[in-house]
Amino acid sequence: MSPAADKDMVKCEGCANRTIVVGLLANFFLAIFKLFVGFLGRSRALIGSGMCNLSDIVTSIAAIIGVRYSKRPANMRYPYGYGKIEFIVQSVMSLFMILGTAAIILSSTFVIAKRVIVVPHMVVFFTAILSAIVNGLLYKYSHCGAKQLNSPVLKAHAEHNKIDVISSLLVAIGVIVAQKGMHWVDPAIAIFESVHVIHGSYIILMDGVKGIMDTSLPEQYIEKIRAHILEVKGVRKIEDIRARQTGRKIVLDVLMQLDADLTVLEAKRINQAIKTYLRSEDKNIGNIMIQVVPAEV
Repeated sequence: MSPAADKDMVKCEGCANRTIVVGLLANFFLAIFKLFVGFLGRSRALIGSGMCNLSDIVTSIAAIIGVRYSKRPANMRYPYGYGKIEFIVQSVMSLFMILGTAAIILSSTFVIAKRVIVVPHMVVFFTAILSAIVNGLLYKYSHCGAKQLNSPVLKAHAEHNKIDVISSLLVAIGVIVAQKGMHWVDPAIAIFESVHVIHGSYIILMDGVKGIMDTSLPEQYIEKIRAHILEVKGVRKIEDIRARQTGRKIVLDVLMQLDADLTVLEAKRINQAIKTYLRSEDKNIGNIMIQVVPAEV
């Protein structure tokens, strides 16, 4: 990687860390404010959104831990590094989101069943709009960091912020509708909002589990790697390619054929040329294991 690319990576790393810390503080104040306004303004939907922010505090702390530990260098005990801790943290984050919203579904269902009249105050509307703006900004910067650093934790953090944006907008819509006389809308939106959060968190959880289980990367990506390797002079055939992600880095296992009359030194040079070329094409590629067999005459 070039010095300029290294500098950009360090800059992105710093921005991502600041985004997570800001997100932690923002979710703390949003949770307190939403719960306070939700109780005073009689909005179960806003209370549910505040509970989501409380769970986001836990996920932000988990994200800070995951980002810090995932950067540890490889050692004898962990020869592939600590990257997979990001998948573990991603799964934990999602579980907290799911557990944090399940109680809202039960309490809101009880309100609807008892036909309790709920008319949220307009202050709930403005609180929800403020929350949507704050979470939207957090999503923007978290998504940028996730894309640049290829970080599963930052990706999960960004997706949770996007879920909060949608949830806050739903709360705002519920206030307007409830003001028109449809009193059941606020608890109904709280239920819908909670189901939406659980669904989104489940998808993120499954992505984390796939990472832990070394699920293969998409076939399109493997075919792109195959095409790049075949561009290197001396490579006769690709027998097999396996690609998986360990945290931010991609690990490749390649079995290929080289000309049978090549010397060991020539084969080593081809191997090095392949590694250099692949890493120049994709900055997220880490360890590359290449096994060579002589081509059949």
